[in-house]
Parts: sequence; C-alpha cells; structure tokens
Amino acid sequence: MRSCSSFIFSSKALTFFISHWQHSSLSAILSTATKGPIITTDMELGTLAVTIVCGILLAAILYIRASSKKSHEGTTARLPPGPPRWPIFGNLLQLGPLPHRDFASFCEKYGPLVYLRLGNVNAITTNDPEIIREILLRQDEIFASRPKTLAAVHLAYGCGDVALAPLGPHWKRMRRICMEHLLSIKRLESFAEHRAHEAQHLVQDVLARTQSPKPVNLRQVLGAFSMNNVTRMLLGKQYFGVKSAGPDEAMEFMDITHELFWLLGLIYLGDYLPIWRWFDPFGCEKKMRNVEKRVDEFHQKIIEEHRKCGNSDDEGEMDFVDILLSLPGEDGKEHLDDVEIKALIQDMIAAATDTSSVTNEWAMAEVIKHPRVLRKIQEELDSVIGPDRMVTESDLTQLNYLRCVVRETFRMHPAGPFLIPHESICATKINGYHIPANTRVFINTHALGRNTSIWDNIEEFRPERHLPADGSNSRVEISHGVDFKILPFSAGKRKCPGAPLGLVFVLMALARLFHCFDWSLPDGVEIDTTEVYGMTMPKAKPLMAIARPRLASHMYQ
Repeated sequence: MRSCSSFIFSSKALTFFISHWQHSSLSAILSTATKGPIITTDMELGTLAVTIVCGILLAAILYIRASSKKSHEGTTARLPPGPPRWPIFGNLLQLGPLPHRDFASFCEKYGPLVYLRLGNVNAITTNDPEIIREILLRQDEIFASRPKTLAAVHLAYGCGDVALAPLGPHWKRMRRICMEHLLSIKRLESFAEHRAHEAQHLVQDVLARTQSPKPVNLRQVLGAFSMNNVTRMLLGKQYFGVKSAGPDEAMEFMDITHELFWLLGLIYLGDYLPIWRWFDPFGCEKKMRNVEKRVDEFHQKIIEEHRKCGNSDDEGEMDFVDILLSLPGEDGKEHLDDVEIKALIQDMIAAATDTSSVTNEWAMAEVIKHPRVLRKIQEELDSVIGPDRMVTESDLTQLNYLRCVVRETFRMHPAGPFLIPHESICATKINGYHIPANTRVFINTHALGRNTSIWDNIEEFRPERHLPADGSNSRVEISHGVDFKILPFSAGKRKCPGAPLGLVFVLMALARLFHCFDWSLPDGVEIDTTEVYGMTMPKAKPLMAIARPRLASHMYQ
C-alpha cells in the first residue's frame, strides 16, 4: 500500500504520470500503479492515452474556470501574498513529498500569511503565533469548521465523528457526549487504577527485555503502553500482555489503526482536482473503501461483544463502549445509533494511541542522544520521588524539567506536521487581506517550532529554554499557553478534548522509564532523526536502546 503514497501528493509524481502517459505505453503505467495485465497494443494504448489526457485537461480547464469565476465574483479584494500559480493545478505542482517543508519555505519567502490555490480549493498557511491566535481564538467562529475530504468521508463515518466533522449541531452534540460522558474529570479518575497498572506493566515489560542481549525496541514498548491504556478504558480489555486479548486481535487492532492514520494523513489529489477521481489511477479511493470496511467490521464486533455481555451495574466498572451503549439517542431514540458509537470509538483510539507513542519515542530519542538532559531529568526525579517509591500521577505537576523536555519535544517533533485542516465558513479578513469563504487552513506546527523569529538555535534540543523566565518554580505549561509558540493540542473550539489525558500518558511513560532505568545506545549506533510524513510524523526507524535498572530489585515487582 505504501508504494502509492509518494504519488498521492507529489507534483513530481503528477508530472511523471502525465508525461509517461503521453510518451510511453499506458500498459507500463497501469502495470506500475495497479499491477494489472497488459490488454492491448502499445499503439492503441498511446492513442487512448493521449485522448484520455486531453479529455482530462479540457474538463479540468472548464471546471476550474467555472469555479474560479464563481469564487471571485463580485470581489476585487486583495488576497494574501503567495507563489505564482499554474492554470488548473494552482500551486499543487510546487509541492513535493514533504509539503510541510514546502509550506514553510513559502512563509519564509512571502510572509507569515500565504495564499495558495490547490487545484480548485482556496487555501492559506501560516507558522506565525499571532496569525494562529487570530484564526483559532479571535475568529474561532469563522474558522472552526472542517473540510470534507474523501479520507474523512470514508474513514470517519461520513465526517460524523468529533475530530473531522464540519461545524454544526451534529459536531456540538458529539463533542458534548465526549466531554460529559467520556472525558469528564470524574470519568477519567475512575480509570486511574487502570492507568497505574499499565504504568507498572510498562516498567515490567522493559525489565523483562533487559534480560535479552538485544536492545529494547522502544517503539514496540511505547506503542503497547498507549494502546493498552486506551483499550482498557475504551473496550475493557488489555491488548498487549499476559492477560491480553491475544496476539492476533492485538495485531489486527494495530494494523487497522496504522492504516487509518496513513490514509487520513494523505493530501489526496482527488480532493483538489475532482476530475482525478474519475480515474483514481493509483487506487487510493479503493484502499480507503477497503480500510473503511475493515474498520467498520472491527468496531461492529466490539459493539456486539458488549451487547452480548451486557452492561455492568457498577458504573465504576463500565468502559467507554458500555457508557455509549447506555446513552439515549437523538429525537427521542432509546439509544445512540451504532454509527455514532463507532465514530466516537474511532476518535478515542486515534487521538490517544499513535500521537502519544510518537511523541514519547521522539522524546526518548532526544534525551538518550543528550546524556546531559537525561542526568538532569533523573536528578529531578530522585529529588521529587526518591528511590523508594514509583512515580504517580499526582507527582507529574511537580516535574518541571520533565515538562520542559516534553514541551521541547513538541517544538522540534510535533505529533503531526499540521493541525487537522480548518475551513472558513464565510469570507473574512486577516491582517487586512481578504480570506474567501470555504478557504482551507493549514497551520504548520512543524514550521512553528522552527520559526527563527521566535526561537533561537532551532535545531538544538534545549529544554531549559522553556523554564519560567522569572526563575520561579511555577508549573511549566505544556499546551499552547498565552504565547502560541507551540501548539500540540490546537486551541479554541477545535482544541483536542482528550489533551489532559494525552499529557498524562506522555508524562507518565517518560517519568517511569527515566526513573527506573538508565539509557544508552548500543555501541557504534547513532540515532537517526529522519521522519516519515503523514498525519503523524514518527521516526523513520524504530528507536533501539540499552536499558539498565537503577532502582532496588523489589521496586520492579
């Protein structure tokens, strides 16, 4: 499946596709994209290819001209500056396989607010804290909607969840269900014991791996920790460990989650050039439909298992699915629709698994790469916690240097290169520039953390930069704070409702691992900081490290 990912967004791929369709046999292209059989002669295919390409271009020209005329009708307002645009494709041909870096270069050249035309879609991008504040807070009512991308339609139950739903009554209702019934303080406290158990299981997992001469695969360890925490709360079962649901079901769960994230992270040409969908030459919509079917079957299985077992009478023992099954539906219905339950299940899984494990792996990588930072973290842990007990959730607010480490990780390695795209519901102005209705907004969090107007030595991992300027011991704020210099959980109406829970997962995993173990790299190994583009941006290669216990043996029981 990954073989087609480089073609989905890259302008080079688009140029490759068109030029090869015109100048070589169609059979070669179809063989590359679909592995299908050769069914006719090169001459016939060449004629057919030219005809199809001409048809695509003519239809696209007519469509784009019509939509462009409509979008600019009645206005001569000044748009933000931006790069020159090609006919039909707009700026799509100027984007490569790492679009967040291309968008950052546009901001460097044209200013903090850049206008782009992506096919038939108006778009803006920024990496400036003040403009981000304007979009997410001051004009939140205008920019709080979401675009209906094909991936969101296929993979988020018709944009029926919380994260990807357009602004409106359905989104407000689904978010209210999340906040009141799933993510309330009382509900999260009811799962504190489960989280403590998983934190100890994390330590024991690493300890068991130290008995092997092989280094610890931290991607596996941290992924299991995140997944177990979520599935214990959501589904009432552990997916990795002695009392887990079993390796087959666990691997199915992980496989579906990773496929989902990969597809949701694509910027698919069909969203910007609707004519592309008529052909879908690389079968990406087909992949979306296949994953959609697998995801739906998995979620339906979860719901049926819970219905079969029945809800617990003890509210404290109810998992999230039990709670959702007990809630009344809309318009007098006795229960929520299954589709609504599935959409909420998916949001909870997506928001709390891949993002927290990716952040933790990057944090571990940077700290192991910088032994000075590791020593300072352990000095703080030894001072606040000591050697005779384990870190608990109540300790996390006192670990200011560790919080700086997490904040610096979010600066250098945000969980995703962009926030989930926003969309304006009506025309407005930013910095005196006209922003049309239905403009897609790409807030570049990767570039925000590397904006040289607000950060110095941007490639240096230096947690101390986040300590309070007045030298006080006031708690370090990990979220966006008042300065909007980092933005791990967005802000405004679309701020991640699970942010407090996600921070607990990140801080607890790091605190336990640094408190219980010394860490180093295998001899002759250097950390590769190459990243992989997608909805999240993990390391290209899993982090492998040597762990050595640093507490008394009875502490690990």
